[in-house]
Amino acid sequence: MGIALAAGLLSALLFASLSEGLAIGMLLTYLAPLPLMIAGLARGAATAGLAGAVATIAIAVLSGGAASLPFGLAVAVPAVIVARQALLWRTTPSGAVEWYPPGLVLGWLTGMAIVLILIGAALASGQGGTDLQPGGLQDWVSATVGRTLDLLTPTLDATQRQQVAEWWVPFFPALVGGSWLAMTLVNASLAQSVLVRTGHNRRPSPAYSREMDLPSWLGVVLVTAVAVGTMVEGDLGYLGRSIAVVTLFPFALSGLAAVHGWAAGRPNARMLLVAVYGVLFLVSAWALLLVAGLGLVRFVTRFRPTGDSGGGKEK
Repeated sequence: MGIALAAGLLSALLFASLSEGLAIGMLLTYLAPLPLMIAGLARGAATAGLAGAVATIAIAVLSGGAASLPFGLAVAVPAVIVARQALLWRTTPSGAVEWYPPGLVLGWLTGMAIVLILIGAALASGQGGTDLQPGGLQDWVSATVGRTLDLLTPTLDATQRQQVAEWWVPFFPALVGGSWLAMTLVNASLAQSVLVRTGHNRRPSPAYSREMDLPSWLGVVLVTAVAVGTMVEGDLGYLGRSIAVVTLFPFALSGLAAVHGWAAGRPNARMLLVAVYGVLFLVSAWALLLVAGLGLVRFVTRFRPTGDSGGGKEK
């Protein structure tokens, strides 16, 4: 109870720091899931759920009831999912302990990112336009991006603002969903690292290069989203393209895991990885496609590095 209470209150304070105008509020808000993840991975999903409930109530008190719903969906619920799935284990016929593979945890979180995009789209639908001509999701996104640019970049002229909007609007739901997914994964990894360093971890840290096997349904979702995004017009096609981009994210991580597995054991492994990440950084936005392509090859061929994966695969 004490751990859950402390973790929940700390998470709420981190989340509320941005609204309080602190200089590092954005960074602190980004770390809001960390206390919940630490509590959950150390004590189990029940503790994560209790800590999340405490944090949600605290957010409602600090920032109002309207802020507690997005906190619960984007911070508290993922912490429970990560804690529950990551701590699943079974005993193999040889007597060894087999932990739930990180690739399947990533699949759960990717599925939740897609659900959050769909919920956001349902809430935003019809918000754009006028009373005589209601707008769709793209109209609402365009208006929202425009207002955001007015606040954040008042010095830009109309032409420059239009150019920025043309980059943001086409995949805005994907940017939001991908940012949320990255935030959740970073905090889960940090939480496991903190627990390992302090000796309070319940499961060993996964060997990501060998255990990043993704669930089969992700391939079905990716193919379906690409087909809808390229063949359907309007808001449905718009959503399809955004979901396709978000679904590429776990394949990109799988591709990076393959690169790490390839470099492991080589005498110049560190330099090789520095070179790879340097190239990916230079190509910027195209990096996702490059490493996701490798992840797709690994997914389709079910490529496995030599040795026991230690994880198993979801059928």
